[in-house]
Amino acid sequence: MQITVSSQAYIFLCALIGGMLIAFIYDLFRIKRRAIKSNIVVIYIEDFLYWVLVALIMFCVVYYSNDGELRGFIFIGSVLGVTVYVVLFSALIVNASLVIIGIAVKIARTIFLIITYPFRLIYFILRPPLFFLMKKGEKMARSVKSFGRRRMDSMKTWSRILRNVRKKI
Repeated sequence: MQITVSSQAYIFLCALIGGMLIAFIYDLFRIKRRAIKSNIVVIYIEDFLYWVLVALIMFCVVYYSNDGELRGFIFIGSVLGVTVYVVLFSALIVNASLVIIGIAVKIARTIFLIITYPFRLIYFILRPPLFFLMKKGEKMARSVKSFGRRRMDSMKTWSRILRNVRKKI
């Protein structure tokens, strides 16, 4: 294949865009980690997924733009794309996304509070009588339990008496 300056510029531009895409995906993971706290296992899985995506993106960039030939300016273009994205867009996208997520969470909480208000009101009204009934029920359960124990003790006593009478007969 004949390499011209215009084809090299196209390959470099594709590598630049691929680098920007890699940095954008990294920002998506950063946004997710700031919005949702994750444990260390989830972070390891996310890191592995990120590097798999980076490998796939770079493979696609090299394969579709340069028919799979590795050239030094592809790596330079990718690094330059990451750098340009981080300098120009990263802070703006991360901060704007976190603000949007914060607003969405506040809206969701407000909607949740509005929807659950009747249930919370019913709970607040019914809590004292139900608490009273629950205490009475516990008392009754204890008395039934003690009555049952006394009854069982008397049955054991009668059982012993009958056993002794049978032995004597």
